[in-house]
Amino acid sequence: MSQQQNKSHSIRRKLVNNISAVISVILFTIFLTVDLSVDTWVEDQFNQSLTNKANYLKTLVEDDNNVVEFDFAGEFMSEYEAADATEFYQLWHGRDVFERSDSLALYENANLPFLEMPINESKIIDYELPNGRDGRALISHFVAQKDDRNPTHSAVFNTMTLAIAAPTAELNKVLIIIDVVFILTCVLGVFGVRYLVTRIVNKGLHPLHNLNDQIKLLDITGVAQTIESDFKVEEIEPIRNELNKFITVNQQLYSNEKRLTSDIAHELKTPIAELISLSEVAIRYPDDKRISDTYTSDVLNISQRMKTIVSNLLLLQRSSSSTMQLNAQNIILNNLVNQIIDELTFKHPSIKARLNNEISDEMTLNADEFSLNTILCNLIDNALFYGLLEAPIKLTAVNNSTNMSISVSNKVNKPLSGEQLTAIFDPLYQLDSSRTNNQRHGLGLSIVQSLCNLNGFTIKASNTENNTLTFVLTLPLK
Repeated sequence: MSQQQNKSHSIRRKLVNNISAVISVILFTIFLTVDLSVDTWVEDQFNQSLTNKANYLKTLVEDDNNVVEFDFAGEFMSEYEAADATEFYQLWHGRDVFERSDSLALYENANLPFLEMPINESKIIDYELPNGRDGRALISHFVAQKDDRNPTHSAVFNTMTLAIAAPTAELNKVLIIIDVVFILTCVLGVFGVRYLVTRIVNKGLHPLHNLNDQIKLLDITGVAQTIESDFKVEEIEPIRNELNKFITVNQQLYSNEKRLTSDIAHELKTPIAELISLSEVAIRYPDDKRISDTYTSDVLNISQRMKTIVSNLLLLQRSSSSTMQLNAQNIILNNLVNQIIDELTFKHPSIKARLNNEISDEMTLNADEFSLNTILCNLIDNALFYGLLEAPIKLTAVNNSTNMSISVSNKVNKPLSGEQLTAIFDPLYQLDSSRTNNQRHGLGLSIVQSLCNLNGFTIKASNTENNTLTFVLTLPLK
């Protein structure tokens, strides 16, 4: 057997893994969406900051009668004034450099990027700053605004280009922090989800564990037990009910087995004791002609009774086993009944006079002949033995489209109780509790019941009118 086949499967583990995986994927998707949204928002804020500064600087550029002026006040934007500042701007009039920030003083040969683009267009690009750091630059092409204080304006427009640059180190730091928080949140979320799912699944599987604990305490050899539950769980109740049925059946089987063992011992004990007594008497009085003349026949009779008991027990065991071979064939029912009558004549010489056979000669069925012969033989024999001698035994058969019902009825002294009607099919059960009759062992109807179960027949005993006991055998038509 492979290792995969040896590995046990766990409902708990599978539920925890699957639910954790699904929720973790959902959480990861949510966190990733939030992370990307926050990253985008932070970058948009950085770009918006560049745009706002550029717009402010553009408002400082004025066209005063074709004379371009840049009225910049360093005290309001000190980030461009210090020589060691990390932000820069550069202004072009046409293609000529018009103004540079003081922060570019240390980098005389460095120029911010200049791009050709339509008027009033802007573009943001990644750019390596003059100080060698990573940054971003915004390039905007615009027209210098006319001085509103001058009533006469020239028709000439002065085109300007502005480039401002700022480092992205702080931006990258913020993005890294956001990503780290995202990763940590995801990891903690996955472990948290697994912990919660494990707790929830364990709590949900508690009824199963409780059921298993109760099963461990069961003992079918003791008093009748069932699995009880303090609270009903919809999914567990069908299992508990079926287990209780199984337990009840097995307790009954165990009880029946104990009774059957005791009854078998009782049935065999009597003839064995008789054999021992006969042998002891024969040994003690070897010359007693009365003993020696009957000894052989007495031993033979006792042995035949023991053989009958053992044969019936073997037939009961065989009929209860699925290994018994069934050979279905077409049977003329009346011919089978006549054969049974011939077989029982030696036990019941008056059988032909007592048995009222009302079965039609044309009635046929398809069944296993040995099983049907054994069933009817036992039913008729039982009716002949227990039925009143002065009352006839009635044998009838009714055929319909789906099944055939064969009835054997005999009158009795008093009707059987409900408990007796059920118990008569138990092995070694006898209505005569004293067991004084050596010819009846209580196995016939048990054999009938077993053969009916094996063939798919049904047998039912009931009290009918006028103190009549009726056995109804129902056979499905094939």
